[in-house]
Amino acid sequence: MFSYFCCLMTGRYLLLLLLFFSERISAGQLEKGFAALNEFNYFKAREIFLKAQKRHPAGANYGLAVIYSRRDNPFFHVSRAHGAILYCSWNYPLAPEKEKLLLEKSGVNENTIQQVKRQVDTLGFQLAEKINSVEGWEWYLDDYCGSVLTLQAIARRDAVAFQNAQIAGTWESYKAFADQYTESLQRAQALATYELLLYETLTKDCYATSYDNFIRAYPQSPFRREAEDALYKVFVNEQSIATYDRFIKKYPDNRNVEEAWHMIYALYTADGKSTTIAQFWLDFPEFPFKETIHGDLRLSLTVFYPVRQNHKWGFADSTGTMQIPCVYDWVDVFSEGVAAVGKDGKSGYISKTGKTIIPFEFEEAEAFHRGLAKVTKNEKAGLADRLGRLVVPPVYDAIGDFSEGRAVVVRDEKYGYIDPSGTEVIPCRYEKAGDFSGGYAYVIDSSKYGYIDRSGKQIIAPQFDWVEPFVSGCARAKSGEAYGLLSTSGKILLPCKYDFIGSFSEGLAIIVKENKYGFVNRAGKIVIEPEYEYDKMQLGENHFRQGKAIAVLKGKVGLIDSAGKVVVPREFDEIRHFSNGLVAVRKKGKWGYMDEQLKLKIPYTYENAWPFSDGIARVKTKDGIGFIDVDGKEVIHPQFEEATDCVNRMMRVSTGEGWGIMDNKGNWLIQPHYDKIELMNSREVRVERDGKFGYYSLARNGFIWKEEGLDRK
Repeated sequence: MFSYFCCLMTGRYLLLLLLFFSERISAGQLEKGFAALNEFNYFKAREIFLKAQKRHPAGANYGLAVIYSRRDNPFFHVSRAHGAILYCSWNYPLAPEKEKLLLEKSGVNENTIQQVKRQVDTLGFQLAEKINSVEGWEWYLDDYCGSVLTLQAIARRDAVAFQNAQIAGTWESYKAFADQYTESLQRAQALATYELLLYETLTKDCYATSYDNFIRAYPQSPFRREAEDALYKVFVNEQSIATYDRFIKKYPDNRNVEEAWHMIYALYTADGKSTTIAQFWLDFPEFPFKETIHGDLRLSLTVFYPVRQNHKWGFADSTGTMQIPCVYDWVDVFSEGVAAVGKDGKSGYISKTGKTIIPFEFEEAEAFHRGLAKVTKNEKAGLADRLGRLVVPPVYDAIGDFSEGRAVVVRDEKYGYIDPSGTEVIPCRYEKAGDFSGGYAYVIDSSKYGYIDRSGKQIIAPQFDWVEPFVSGCARAKSGEAYGLLSTSGKILLPCKYDFIGSFSEGLAIIVKENKYGFVNRAGKIVIEPEYEYDKMQLGENHFRQGKAIAVLKGKVGLIDSAGKVVVPREFDEIRHFSNGLVAVRKKGKWGYMDEQLKLKIPYTYENAWPFSDGIARVKTKDGIGFIDVDGKEVIHPQFEEATDCVNRMMRVSTGEGWGIMDNKGNWLIQPHYDKIELMNSREVRVERDGKFGYYSLARNGFIWKEEGLDRK
């Protein structure tokens, strides 16, 4: 028994002893491995570490990781180095303390393990960097999980993926990137590009339906506003009341509906008249801005007068109340509800509310006419509408007024035509061009006049030295110094052999040949042969008026009718035209008046006499100019230096002191103190003296407004 116990104890002791020596031998092998490694004997070190892996996984794999991570040996292998250092880092915390102490002596500890791991991670990163593909970086992130370079690898992967999306260049590629790489730095840019490309792709045909479909499919798109604006622009391309109205009805939720309403209102009320504004209310009762109609209707009925204070201009109303402060360098009168004004060397337009409706960006600006105004920018002319849009960009040297849907334009000293949309329908190629009239316009080519139609087609070849616009199918023309008549077909109605042909009046025009004159009709037929004596200084063009024209023969003057019949005998030195049943005639240097029965109604007592107007006529005596009635009774004693005909029962008269206004009874309405008087209408006048001006109401017998200093003498 004792012997068995002794044997048993001896066996156990021998086993422990064997294990102890085995551990010592194994530990000694690690030390030999690290010694060989330090001597760069990689073959021996690798062999030892491979044998020691099972018993000492931490130390052996550390050594193997070092060998595999070094490029100076044939065993360099990044993946093996990565696997070894991972196995080392997993087992090192489980190693006995005694083994950790032995490893510490060989320089293996937590810090050195991490150093090798970082080195191996870096080598793996460099491999992925060479590949530089999404797959390569995904491999690195999967295999090198926990790498200190993980964030950099993710950034590199995301950058490559974003670059791939950019190369594809489709909204789908950017959308896929943004969905997959939700934490990437490029995600915001990818989403922004996706939204832009999505919008551009789905609306590339620029059709209204495409924009509408986009808005419906992607209501939250950041490009919804652009889509709504583009839809609006395409839909209302014609810029007519009808298209704006259809737009409002079809797209009531579009952000441009309010502007469309304002456009309808602006186009409808372009003339600024109160009647038009009132009619708009009736035609568009659903107009949402009723206060605009109320305000504009009130302002349209209010007269605005340009006024000046401290060398600045503004506007006052008919009560003299300042409506727009004097802050402008100059102002024009209101036309079609707006006025051109100047400030700081630039011109723009304001409404009667004083609001700037067209910015101050022009060098010159003219009054509106039929919804358009001429503007000048960079010394070039264009046309703007009341909304400030340049219907015709400022690219021309000059622009004429529209006539029959065409306006003359000048560019580089050549003439052409535009239509109201601003399209140059007839190129600028002529030396000069006139307005369209009767469907045709004259043009000059090679210094000769001819005619074209509204399409630019030549109707009459350039061959004349001068022509005028067609009126009622005929026009005057000159060849050399001789006049003739043309028809719109190019037919010569009257050959160019007359010294002069006057303009038509009451269907007839004077023709002159060898100082004899007669009359011709628009068909080119001479209805009164040239037999009368022509004196240009005395007769001028000698128009027919009220069916009568002056006839001069042997120095005596009478009147003939359109058939050439004498209606007033040729026995006068000078004669005027009938008015109020009387005609002024001169005999032996004195003027009187004769009635339609050719009886002398008012004796020859005046140095000069003019036709009747408003029942009274101007007459001149040695005392000056006065007025008489149809009975020859003196209404206002001759006393004035100058006077105008009576209109609306009043006339302007001038004395030695200045101009004033009298009524047809001889009563002073405005005393004659002014340098200039301008009749604005039947009730109001503008007066000026010494550079100062004011507005006077004849109805109220007082000034509406006057500039300071106007009354000083």
